Amino acid sequence: MLGTSTKGAIRSRRVKALIFPEREALDQPNQWLIEQGCTLIRKNFHPFRIVDGCICLLLPLADGRRQILDVLGPGRLFSEHFLNLNRCNAIALTMARLRAVDLDIDKHATVDALEQMLRRAQLHAALLGRRTMTEKVAVALLDLAHQFAIPAKSASRSDVTFALHLTRADLADWLGLTLSTVSRCLNAFKHHRLIAFDHPKLITIQDRAALEALASGIAVAAYPSPRSGSGNGFTGVDHPAALTLDRQAN
Repeated sequence: MLGTSTKGAIRSRRVKALIFPEREALDQPNQWLIEQGCTLIRKNFHPFRIVDGCICLLLPLADGRRQILDVLGPGRLFSEHFLNLNRCNAIALTMARLRAVDLDIDKHATVDALEQMLRRAQLHAALLGRRTMTEKVAVALLDLAHQFAIPAKSASRSDVTFALHLTRADLADWLGLTLSTVSRCLNAFKHHRLIAFDHPKLITIQDRAALEALASGIAVAAYPSPRSGSGNGFTGVDHPAALTLDRQAN
């Protein structure tokens, strides 16, 4: 049985208890539900794959702060090894449905998951140390859109809408930024029509190519300057208009 605890849950989230498999309405063996806010305990439990929902790995710091190490969505595999490597915590940011992985059938599941975790950890280290604030937020939005995209009602639509399960504070703890910086950066992206959101938990990527260019730190297609209102935009992240975007975010 998977162990859970309410201790160490993300601040400001209402903590609930574990819903055990025998209480589930669905007749699906080896599946269970974890309530939002529950902390998974570091002890022996069977590897599982996330069917739906969002779980984050975080490392508590000695001074009371925390660093979110990764955000896991549907399809990601999870096991006790993920927690024991750095003695980090795992918290359900939403209600999550989990399915046990049969390692006799999927023999390479754990190795593949650890390799994926290593790749993501390396990319995250580079993100924290070598990227600007706009690049960090752009990378995060693209990653979350990939993991939590909501199926489009029309196949002809090119924009992508996803559920943002992280609060602005969660994003800040993930990206090594302040809460105000994250909020201002999102508003700057919205102002430049890269993204749209009328609700803080639902974001639509309107200009994916431009967001990917910002995330990569390469030349970016022209954007109208919010000050001049002209069609002259910027062609690189070091152009004054790009710096204006960074100043808006900061």
